[in-house]
Amino acid sequence: MHNLFPKALTVFTLMLVLAAWNATAQQEPQFTQNMFNLSTINPANYGMSDAVAVTGLMREQWLGFKDDNGNKVAPETYVISADAPFRIIHGGVGLSIVQDKVGFFKDMYVKLGYSYHLTLGTGKLGIGANVSFLNKSVDFGDNLIAADPQDDVLKSLTNSKGVIFTDLSSGIFYKNPKLYLSASTTQMLQSARYMSKDSQKGKFYLRRHYYGTAGYNLTFPAYPGYVLTPSVFVKSDGSTLQADLNALVTYNQKVWGGVSYRLNETVALMVGFRFNDIEAGYSYDIPMTRISAWGSHEIMVRYMFKLEKEKVRSGYRNTRFL
Repeated sequence: MHNLFPKALTVFTLMLVLAAWNATAQQEPQFTQNMFNLSTINPANYGMSDAVAVTGLMREQWLGFKDDNGNKVAPETYVISADAPFRIIHGGVGLSIVQDKVGFFKDMYVKLGYSYHLTLGTGKLGIGANVSFLNKSVDFGDNLIAADPQDDVLKSLTNSKGVIFTDLSSGIFYKNPKLYLSASTTQMLQSARYMSKDSQKGKFYLRRHYYGTAGYNLTFPAYPGYVLTPSVFVKSDGSTLQADLNALVTYNQKVWGGVSYRLNETVALMVGFRFNDIEAGYSYDIPMTRISAWGSHEIMVRYMFKLEKEKVRSGYRNTRFL
């Protein structure tokens, strides 16, 4: 037991050093329950749970945040992802669909990929990649009022109903019964497209994002039903960095609760439960900035089941029919 705390302390010390940079907004959506959403940002996680995992996640950020005209412009993110192991291809496959809406911009991601699995010590290593398709569009309804109606760039964008970006992601993921480590990068190609086909104006660039996360399960002999899982989640686009410190306590593998601290931004409370093959979690972000007084809600639901069922004998020998 005494060897566990130095390891956890090392992870947290490294995280605190990395978190010394100032964190600001980046292109890709953020999540508080990041430990339940790793397949979306790291294709190496596909199939690593040895079960088919279907996860849905909904996040409403900065509730009540509106523009000067009373229009709702707070970020909204919806995720549906699925991944499964396949022994015949020595790994797993996964699919993620993400809709992220910020103000009058809407991004729709579709990611499809593969992870190759290797046995490494007492754990398993995944090496994965996926191809992603992003449709980026702008809602030019009556609610969007330009500060300068004669702006040539804005006028060119009004001719566009969305453009498609194609890009790649890759990553590595390792886990054993006590530890998990993850590193990945998305939008590797840093694709660029003009938001209007009729004009060479309004060019949008994707920025490469980097993710790193680690978690460790701490057990206590005096309280065998409880497991403490401290973890760190770091996200950067190369110029800005965001870091989350998380701590979850799980009781009898059935219920959990915890807290998360996002550097200079929010403190979040997390609760959840597991019933048979279903997991559900909820988090509430308490803002530490002046951007909103209402915080953020996030709901996670996951269904996991095995592809391979135990064999059941279909018949029995009878001494009358040998």
